[in-house]
Amino acid sequence: MGAEQRDSDAEWQRRFDDLGARVAADRADIDALLVRANEGNHRAHASEARAHDDRRRIDELETRVDIDRELIGELQVDGVLNREHAEQLMNALHTSRTIGAAIGIVMADRKVSEGEAFDILRRASQHANRKLRAVADEVVRTGDLSVLPKA
Repeated sequence: MGAEQRDSDAEWQRRFDDLGARVAADRADIDALLVRANEGNHRAHASEARAHDDRRRIDELETRVDIDRELIGELQVDGVLNREHAEQLMNALHTSRTIGAAIGIVMADRKVSEGEAFDILRRASQHANRKLRAVADEVVRTGDLSVLPKA
């Protein structure tokens, strides 16, 4: 075997080794991407489950509000409640619903329990010296949670 052949074989071996190294590096990159994709899928699945739970809680709250509204109407028709009391109760229902919606927004954003979300809203109300319903209304209207303290 001549010198040219050995040089040619060595060149081919070097190219083969370089290709093997690139394939190994690409394989490592692909494996890392697969791990990240799986982690992303798990996070997305967990987020969907939380969204489903939040939607279920909202549906339950809406059902309770509808029932309460019907009850107020029946009590008013039966003469048990006068118009002023009925309006006060309806206002309280609306306020309760707004606070519930704000709690849901905080829960979804901060990944906290219902009690923790209420506590965050309560502390924001106290800190700003504003009524809780006003803080909740602002959160629901604007979606801006920057005014709320961290959990």
